[in-house]
Amino acid sequence: MLSKLCVLSILICGLSAARVGPDADFDRIKALQGNWKIEAEGKPLGIEMSYDVGSKESIVAERFGKELSIFYRNGQAVEMIHFCNVGNQPRLRLKDVREPDVLDFEMFAITNLCTPDTPHVQEIIYKMLDANTMGLEIVWWPKTRGSEKYKLHRS
Repeated sequence: MLSKLCVLSILICGLSAARVGPDADFDRIKALQGNWKIEAEGKPLGIEMSYDVGSKESIVAERFGKELSIFYRNGQAVEMIHFCNVGNQPRLRLKDVREPDVLDFEMFAITNLCTPDTPHVQEIIYKMLDANTMGLEIVWWPKTRGSEKYKLHRS
């Protein structure tokens, strides 16, 4: 009986250690601060991505060309608003369950959507490859529109 209890305690501690939490997740986003070069299909784009921490470190502003996204803490969640070039503003929330080194944001609300069939961003996935490189995937709805994939390198 004691050995089963020890094994259960070890499993619970391991799961607790594996959970990242909103503070650590938001700190990972703040650590992106600076400028990043963007490439698509192995070719450099003529624009950069930048991250700026602001408002007493309560937000991170992401600029992708002329698009703007704002990351922030909302209680126990990390959320973002994406001000899209198509004119709508999806609100996305960081998923609780995800792969290590992946920040996977899924849409939970949207403003300024012309019709329910209007294409819009459904998911934005950041995959940290190392301290200076990340993959970015922007998933559109409807799925037939596909996704955009980028690789970013810290400048």
